[in-house]
Order: sequence, then C-alpha cells, then structure tokens
Amino acid sequence: MVEFSLPRGMRDIDVDEMEKRLWLESKIESHIRLYGFKRVEPTYIEHLETLEAKSGSAILDEIYHFKDKAGRDLGLRFDLTVGIARMVANNFDYPEPIKLYAISPMWRYDEPQAGRYRCFWQWDAESFGSNEAFADAEMVALSLGVMQAVGLNDVTVKISHRMLLEGIIRSLGAKSDEQVTSVFRALDKANKVTEGELRGLIKTAGFEEDQVNTLLRVTEKKGSFDEVKEITQSVADEWTKNPLKDLEVLWDELGSLGLRNRCSVDMSIVRGLGYYDGIVFEGFESAGTNLSLFGGGRYNTLTSIYGKRALPATGVAGGVERLMLALERKGVFSAMRKPNRVFVATAGDEVRSKALSISVQLRQHGVATEYPLKKWSLRRQLEYADAAGFTHVLVVGKREAEAGRYLLKELKSGVQTESTLTEVLDRLRPP
Repeated sequence: MVEFSLPRGMRDIDVDEMEKRLWLESKIESHIRLYGFKRVEPTYIEHLETLEAKSGSAILDEIYHFKDKAGRDLGLRFDLTVGIARMVANNFDYPEPIKLYAISPMWRYDEPQAGRYRCFWQWDAESFGSNEAFADAEMVALSLGVMQAVGLNDVTVKISHRMLLEGIIRSLGAKSDEQVTSVFRALDKANKVTEGELRGLIKTAGFEEDQVNTLLRVTEKKGSFDEVKEITQSVADEWTKNPLKDLEVLWDELGSLGLRNRCSVDMSIVRGLGYYDGIVFEGFESAGTNLSLFGGGRYNTLTSIYGKRALPATGVAGGVERLMLALERKGVFSAMRKPNRVFVATAGDEVRSKALSISVQLRQHGVATEYPLKKWSLRRQLEYADAAGFTHVLVVGKREAEAGRYLLKELKSGVQTESTLTEVLDRLRPP
C-alpha cells in the first residue's frame, strides 16, 4: 500500500493551529497598518537571477530552484525583501516614503528545526525613500509594537551598524571585500559556535591573534550609544563618523518614542543576508530562551539592482512559527478569548425554516452560526454542538417559534436563558 507522506521539512496546518494563525495575523496586520503601511504580495516564484542578484550563487545551496518546461531557471522566494524591492524598483507609482508589508510563506532548503520548517511564514514590513535613521527607528518601534499587540511585552532589541563594523574590520587590516564578508559570516555564527571556533574562523580570514582580540573586544560591547561610541572610536575613529551619526539619530529617536529602555547597541549583531549596508537590529524574547523573533535593517542599494531607480530602504521581518512558539510558552493562546459561535438546533422539521431564518439574521450581525445538515435528534444535535466547540446553542422548537422566545445555552457554564432574538443579538454580536 502506498504511503502518501509529506516531503521532509514540510507540514500541514490543522484547524486548531490555523485558528491561532488567523488571530495572530489579524493582530500583526492591524498594528502594521497603524503606521501607514499597505499590503502587497510579491510573486512566490522568481527568476533565479533575481534571487542570485544580491546574495550570489552561494544562495543555490539554501533555496528551492528548478527549470520550468521551457528550460527557464526559476526559484521559490527565500524572503520577502527581494520581491518587494523588485516591485518598487520597477515603476511602483506611489509617493515616498513607500511603506509596504506582507504576511506570506517562504521556502528555504535548511535543516528542519524547532520553529523552522522548509516552508515557513513571515510577517514583513519595508520602507523605501528615506535615507534618514528616522525610518530605521520607526522599524524598531513598529516591531516592538507588533510584539506587544500579540501579547509579548518583554522583547528586547539589539542594534548595530554594518558599516561601523566594516570600518573596524578594515582598520584592523582587512584588504578586500572578501575578507570583510568572511568576518561577517564568522560573527553571524557567534551564538552557534564556541569562542575557540569563532576565533579560528576569524583567523582563517587573515587576522592575527591581537587583531582578533581587538575585534572581539568591540563586538562583545553592549549598552547605550555613548558606551559603544567610546570603544569604537578608540579602535577606528576615521571609519566611524557617519555610522555613529546614524546610530546617534536612531538612539535619540528611540528615546523620544519611549523605547530606549528596551533597546541596546550590540556590535555582535551583523545579520546574515548580504544586502544589509547600514543599521541592523534583532529582537529577542527575554524570558530565558533568548529566541530571535524578528530582525531587519537598512539596504540602500538593493533597488538599484532590480530596476530603474535607486531608493534607500529599511525593513524588518519576523517568523510566524517562532512567534507562535513564544506565545505558546507564555500561555497567550490558552488565554485567547474565542469569538461566539452558535449552533441553532431544531426540535422538529416543522421549525427548520424558522431556524434557518434565525441563522441568516445572526450571520448578518456578524455571529458565526451553523445549523444541522444531518437529520439528527435534538439530543444528537446538542451532543455535536458540545463536541465541536460551539460557545452557544439556540434551540428552536414549535413553542419557542410561536412565542418568539428561544432557549439560549452557554455551553461552557451550562447557563440557560429564554431570550428574544433581539436579546440574543445584543448578547452575542461582536463589539
């Protein structure tokens, strides 16, 4: 017998999980729209050259790619930034700053792990047109606001600057872009390898022991802007003027937004994707796990690769599955209030028409309503309503239909009341 199993790294989403996802998406979307962002949906499938344009051919080991029936090289998107940047770069007629977002699936050929599958979902926001650190500060604020909107109030953000770190690396002796990239890749693995292994990776890029010591002393620095400014200027003052100005503006903005107590400058944050070229940041769950929940930063050259105009840009993205893990641990889903859902039970065929009319009126007022699709006894209908998770049962019998008063039972508490349809609507309709 053939076993129709799922491909490795893929999974189905069942009813219970989908309800949580829909609730989560509505919370995320509602908050992002408060900042004036508009929703888009870039194509799932891109030309392979589009995906390679900024990340290089090395990305082929990390993505799904194939030839179509006409022999064209295509690939499934691995993030949303590339697709949205391509859209904006090609005659996207909208006043600047252009603020766009998406909540969609991605595909990466990674090793499956907790909270990460080969097909996974992200929420993403991108802002095009402002070269000021004001826009980066807004992205940090938006991200923390999203976390609060879904019930996570203890998330902290670590902030860095790719060009500041690049300047330090070059001041220590890096002679080529390849050397700088190698150090970035090593630092991006800092939380996944031992200190000895990290030192070895940096030395492989062509650095001596004393240079490695200096670099690690800088990247281990965490704290306020002033604290990090002092140590970076002592290492590479001539490289740091413009990046430090960006960070200073960002830090001032975060203070005005009342968010500085939840943020720190942390020079170990580099972000793995190669298109970042300015301020970068990452948000972490603080409750003992240090789970990364979102990350983003500035990429001022990406649109120039894909189209007719070059626009400075900054963005953020967060994994939906990872966010759900954090929410499960915190008990947010178990405390989530379920919307009213009513089963209209019929006590005989002669009142079925009335029951359907009541169902229509309930739905017109935003109340999720069902009625029996099988010829069940009243008792069987009540058993089904309880097993299927309805919040209420409304019983329609001949006596109730004549009197215009119906038995409404709240299934969780067992409380029963006789109510007119108007009273039922007042009680059950969404606010």
